[in-house]
Amino acid sequence: MVTIISRFRVRNGLETEVRAAFINRPRLVEKAAGFRGLDVLTDGSDPSIFLLLTRWTDNESFQAWHRSEGHRQSHELMPKGLKLDSSFTSLTVGNSVEDASGIHCLGDAVEGQTVPISQWLMECEAIYALLLAPDGTIRARNQASHRVFPPDPTKNLGLSVWDYLVCSDTQQLRERLSDSRASYSGALTLNVVDGQENQMTLNVVLIHCSGAVLFLGSRDHRHDSRLEEELFKQTNDLSVLMREVSQKNRELKEANETIKRLARTDPLTGLANRRTLDEILPLEIARAMRQEQTLSIIMADLDRFKSINDEYGHIAGDQVLAGAAAVFGNKMRPYDLAARYGGEEFVFLLPRTLGEDAITIAERIRKEVAKIAVPAYPRQITMSFGVASWRTGENSEQFIARADAALYKAKSGGRNRVESAENVPVPDPVLRSCK
Repeated sequence: MVTIISRFRVRNGLETEVRAAFINRPRLVEKAAGFRGLDVLTDGSDPSIFLLLTRWTDNESFQAWHRSEGHRQSHELMPKGLKLDSSFTSLTVGNSVEDASGIHCLGDAVEGQTVPISQWLMECEAIYALLLAPDGTIRARNQASHRVFPPDPTKNLGLSVWDYLVCSDTQQLRERLSDSRASYSGALTLNVVDGQENQMTLNVVLIHCSGAVLFLGSRDHRHDSRLEEELFKQTNDLSVLMREVSQKNRELKEANETIKRLARTDPLTGLANRRTLDEILPLEIARAMRQEQTLSIIMADLDRFKSINDEYGHIAGDQVLAGAAAVFGNKMRPYDLAARYGGEEFVFLLPRTLGEDAITIAERIRKEVAKIAVPAYPRQITMSFGVASWRTGENSEQFIARADAALYKAKSGGRNRVESAENVPVPDPVLRSCK
């Protein structure tokens, strides 16, 4: 992680306009490769001083943004006639400090003169910072440093950097700490051991300020690798969990669809049940009326079905019902509905079908049913049919009653035949013992 800290001083009273420009700037930079965040701070002691903190995955990403058209456009957001103090410079904080002339930003932070950036440095997770006395005693630390230099409760504030350093590196660090002539002494590679005796290689910088030394760096590469590995593991676990949740959702959806289908289906024949017919018939009537289309219905009844059950048993009766239902399914169009109306009665709902066409369909079904061979029933299976076409203003009960009257006529006329409801009066409810 690389953080760019830029400090600006506005010279001609355009602080409000500059702040508005900084607030709008993230809209241009947020899609840049490697961009990880932007903060705009105001110096606590001087409102004309702005601190701009941008975080990047690496310095190459920052440089690519700096050369981009988006960066040029971000400068155009600044108010016209803006005057900035050119003595204020930028500091890159990451694996190294790129601009040593900007170290006074952090010097101010350590001394508490720049309150916002001091707070940011103390709370920052990507950059660890120790404030060292010339003898290596740790005077202060930020939160991130606890992972690399964990505190020891038994020593409280008596810890020094030497408690973590591998012996071979102590001499060069002592020389850097004692050299107070240079405020910035360049990058330094050190090997340290944390509280779990894990050895890490760190790239750090030392900044001398106000009689102390700021020990600054980013998390070591191996620490980042372990973090990335753990993040990858957590992401992978989350992905697996999401796939499992997705699979469970699919299974739940399939189970709900199965329950819904079972609730609307006759279990023996696999056709729609009476409940489904009662729901769909009024809808089809409404559609036929609205679109001025034809609608026909066929009522069918297995002939002498009671005698099949009485003489050959209910297993034979079930086989006859299932065999007839298989014929119905093969003769229906995708938008037709075949339903078991009750017992040995069936209803076929035929949208966009004229009465004479429905009679043709019924005759075809009657002939196919007569060809069925059922092992448990050696005789020929026959059915009787009643056909009706919907009349304007007719409700579901009236429509069904006319088809039922035609079916009654077919039964009374000798069975194994098709009758039309045209010119057939609807009788009062009677017991049709001729079945």
